[in-house]
Amino acid sequence: MEILKYVWQLPQNLLALLLLAWYKILGDLERNREYAPEKICLYFSRFMPSGISLGKYIILSSKYLKGYFGKTIDHEHGHCRQSVMLGPLYLIIIGLPSLCGNILDRAAHKKWPYQKKVDWYYNQPWEKWADKLGGVVR
Repeated sequence: MEILKYVWQLPQNLLALLLLAWYKILGDLERNREYAPEKICLYFSRFMPSGISLGKYIILSSKYLKGYFGKTIDHEHGHCRQSVMLGPLYLIIIGLPSLCGNILDRAAHKKWPYQKKVDWYYNQPWEKWADKLGGVVR
């Protein structure tokens, strides 16, 4: 079953492996651990501004090694569940809009207060869905 799930999510799993290989070449992967219950591989990187979910992989900013990252990991776990549901369509339906929303937020909302930025970003439909699937209440 795990092999079928991995293949179903192959585009995002391959993208994650490429990203992880790049971070490893840069000497940046700080830690790997398994995040239960779905045996998701969790990594930390200095180059990651917050978090990204690709298939069975989550890469979080190293800043989360120092403290609580509950909402962030739960949100990214919600994206992992979207990936299982959508399979190869995940990158088009969730990944690309999420990435564009993140870039837009960082570029266009620089002067906004932090909470307004958070509210805007997590009110996008794909982000709200990830929060719901991850059990995040904002």
